[in-house]
Amino acid sequence: MTRDDLKRFRTLDINFDSIGLLQSGADGFAYYCTPVDAEFVGRIGCDGVHFILLPEDERVFCVDPSMGERGTYVLPVASDFREFLSFILYCQDANPLSQIFWMNRKQYEELAAEDAAARKNEYQAKFFEEKDKALSAIVKEFGLTPVDPFKKVKAMQAKFDPAVLNFSEEYYDAVGYERPEEEGEIVQVQGTHTVMLTAIREGDPMIPQDPNILLSVVNTKLRDEYSSLDALCEGLDADKTELTEKLAGVGYAYDPAANQFKPV
Repeated sequence: MTRDDLKRFRTLDINFDSIGLLQSGADGFAYYCTPVDAEFVGRIGCDGVHFILLPEDERVFCVDPSMGERGTYVLPVASDFREFLSFILYCQDANPLSQIFWMNRKQYEELAAEDAAARKNEYQAKFFEEKDKALSAIVKEFGLTPVDPFKKVKAMQAKFDPAVLNFSEEYYDAVGYERPEEEGEIVQVQGTHTVMLTAIREGDPMIPQDPNILLSVVNTKLRDEYSSLDALCEGLDADKTELTEKLAGVGYAYDPAANQFKPV
């Protein structure tokens, strides 16, 4: 059903960009962290964030190259495509779905308030006119009503086991992780079918070798987990000098006041 609904969705005469689901460039669209067997659904249009389907799975997944932490690059955001669309109707855009993982309820509501306030900008009137047309077309075609995604997506992501994801060698080269040993085991897929598959069990965290990915990882951890660079280096057993020199090589330096690496 999910794939049939996706085909129907793509026939709609709407501006897909207005709801954060660009369809252009779908052929071969992928990032280093896109699973090798993924089927493109749409892309937000910034930071490489895109949505995918996986084989024999009704769920819709978000791929976010900037998440920068093992187990978070690919996460489920809806149990099927219709639920995905009902979440978009509520948020009026796909973008919030890509951010729920790192948000608490207050941050989520603040983002919604910012989006609502943007409607008052007269220079964006045409954009919101296109957005409303797209949302109305979805309601008419699928008979859906808006559903608040926050609790459902949080619960889905909390249960998700990234071991089912199949990454390419490019992924392991880019993030600096070693490909884990493969181990056949029984897993439950969507709670309905028990299947044998090759599960990926990842080892201990490592610091990414690619400086751009390192920047994303470090700034995310500084924002969410560590109050200072010293605390981060101690917690990750990382060499502070080596880390700062690597990020300096791509034009970033640590700002203690912001507790972030900023461009210099």
